[in-house]
Amino acid sequence: MVVEHYAGATRNLGLWASEEKIFTRVFKQENVLIDLGTGTGRIPIGLCELGFHRVLGIDFEPKMIAEARRMAKILEYSVHFRTMDVRRLEFEDDLFEGAIFGFNGLMQIPGREDRRLALIEIFRVIGPGAYFVFTTHDRDQNKYREFWAHEKQLWRNGRQKTELLEYGDRCESTDFGNLFIHIPSCEEVREDLKAVGFLIEADVMRSAIANESREVREFSDECRFWIARKPIQSDRKK
Repeated sequence: MVVEHYAGATRNLGLWASEEKIFTRVFKQENVLIDLGTGTGRIPIGLCELGFHRVLGIDFEPKMIAEARRMAKILEYSVHFRTMDVRRLEFEDDLFEGAIFGFNGLMQIPGREDRRLALIEIFRVIGPGAYFVFTTHDRDQNKYREFWAHEKQLWRNGRQKTELLEYGDRCESTDFGNLFIHIPSCEEVREDLKAVGFLIEADVMRSAIANESREVREFSDECRFWIARKPIQSDRKK
């Protein structure tokens, strides 16, 4: 059921308007790119339709990868997919010319230490000067401040849900099973990126980039885009 949900987005939504704007501005069609947490291949297939033909999608879940391969084969797109854990990427250093982690996927990794491991691996496999684009939810949004104020009080009193590891975690029952996601503050994301060595080029809310379709807004809540870059030698001299 989860696989079909994501496959539906691959078939019917494709790239969000905001994603298309950012990807085509940050990456070149000839770049060798990796899409992390690719699911059923929505982003690589969407990029292929824009003329990007050197994109590899990886995901931890074999069933997602199987569906991504099936869809690419039906469409006769030259898009490749592999099952892999982003915390232990099976690639040599500096191999890719850009990386993407869409649909808040980085924050579906439980535990800040493991999220940093993922960032370390992403940093390792992209070359100097390469961009890393990803999205997160935003704990600092006004509409959620009351919820998080209440949640903080629960943690202070030790009454948070037992399955949660850290403040900012959420675990909810959905039609597709239990959904875990970490909702970070901007400060937390900046700290993690800088700790790994990334330079932060920009961060901006999706709604400020594009007026997404109703279908996209129903599929995914508002989120924040982050654009980070692996330093080149001249950056280190500044």
